[in-house]
Amino acid sequence: MQTPSSSSVCRYLLSVAAAGIFAIAIANAPAMAQHVGNIDDGLAAEYSSVGPFTVESSDAVWRDGARGRDLPVRILSPRAAISSYGEAARYPVIIFSHGLGGSREGGALWGQHWASHGFIVVHLQHPGSDEAIWKNTNRAEALGNMKRAMNLDNSRLRVADISFAIDEMARLQVAQIAPFVNADLMRIGMSGHSFGAQTTLAVVGQQWPGMAGSGDSRICAAIAFSPNARQKTGLDKQFGAITLPMLSITGTRDGGVLDESTHYEDRLLPYEKMPPGNKYLVSFLDGDHMVFGGHMLGGRRPETVRDRKIQAGVKAVTLAFWNATLKQDKGATIWLRQDFRSTLVDGDIFSYK
Repeated sequence: MQTPSSSSVCRYLLSVAAAGIFAIAIANAPAMAQHVGNIDDGLAAEYSSVGPFTVESSDAVWRDGARGRDLPVRILSPRAAISSYGEAARYPVIIFSHGLGGSREGGALWGQHWASHGFIVVHLQHPGSDEAIWKNTNRAEALGNMKRAMNLDNSRLRVADISFAIDEMARLQVAQIAPFVNADLMRIGMSGHSFGAQTTLAVVGQQWPGMAGSGDSRICAAIAFSPNARQKTGLDKQFGAITLPMLSITGTRDGGVLDESTHYEDRLLPYEKMPPGNKYLVSFLDGDHMVFGGHMLGGRRPETVRDRKIQAGVKAVTLAFWNATLKQDKGATIWLRQDFRSTLVDGDIFSYK
């Protein structure tokens, strides 16, 4: 359970970040890129390039005894450093939730990147909606299993997995277990792709039938890769309670993936219906569903030059967002709001409110 002190600190940190944002004199309006950008220029290269930290990786299975549920996790963390004051460095934490049929390997490109820049990243695997639903089956069986797995019960299980994971990190920190002895659990970010984006939205306050009140206030900021408004009614109510900083990422070819009626425009709706206040949207020209999963595309489809450009853009914008919200880096806020759009190409969209 969240302690009063952690809640108040999180609110304080967000107020500091908000104060820095309002102090920046930048035109606050949606923008369509009108030129060909270059992600290799200036700060964009720093945000998209590998960071200064050596990344350590470890796998574990966390047992939730109360629910009788085992969660495989992959933990990516910066090699522990000592600050100039002789104290162990403290790193914000980011949770990543994979898409339907995925595993703790999902989001690897993003997690490696964030960890190399000073974040502890925990990739969760959600039993019941993970790779087990399609492995060792034929295509027809796999498709049926995946459609059945995208249900309200698994949505609830996933949201509970997030809260359990935060509890477990706190327990490991008290036990002085690496890398969580170095974790700053007052600064937690939530992220996920596809079904993981749906999980992310639910954790940060989306209100929809069967999931109301399922959020976790220990989350300070969030990123949704390929978000969706699956329920098309009451959208203002669904997304109107999401008040923390939020970045939504999609692409013009990011439509349905299970022969369902999802369209690219549906992935813009969560952002459009959220209230103003540190909300960001990026849409990449020709970006499809797979490129935002954060894994190598080999074996899924041939990787293209455009894929690599999109991946570089995602690395840059997500790192700047995490630095701005979890590290209160005012320079990152300025770059995100003012300069990121210079890296985009005609057909990309960047908007904030």
